[in-house]
Amino acid sequence: MPAPKSPYLSSETTHLVTGADLNHHRTLYAGRCVEWAVQAAYIGAESCFAEPQALVFMSIRNFSMRSAAQVGEMLRYQAAVDYVGESTIGIQVRITTVQPKDAPRLVGRGRFLFCTVDAAGHSQPHGLPELNPAAAPRWLEAEPVANSSSAS
Repeated sequence: MPAPKSPYLSSETTHLVTGADLNHHRTLYAGRCVEWAVQAAYIGAESCFAEPQALVFMSIRNFSMRSAAQVGEMLRYQAAVDYVGESTIGIQVRITTVQPKDAPRLVGRGRFLFCTVDAAGHSQPHGLPELNPAAAPRWLEAEPVANSSSAS
């Protein structure tokens, strides 16, 4: 049976790899790749709401580089909501090359968790419809969600 269609939109951003983004091997520095992935994930999570919300980053659940990106390559960051809990939103990000259009190459992928918070920085229910409750254990294992004031 196919998975039910998500009520949440996916989002997409694109980045050009420049000389300032390279490591000592002259390929994309993984730290820059992760930075862009967290931004893409945040956009994906914030896009769940009709109005801006107090949303904070909680954790990188996993991230892996699959191939090197070179200067001049354009990278597509596709973010999709994979899990929605009471106050948390899990986002999967897939990173591919933009060109060649008929054969994009996988550069990296990761899973990122965000939480809605109140003015004091404590987790707060966001009121979104739950999504993928079967995924909760892999998203939330050993995750203290009661106080997110240290998240940024």
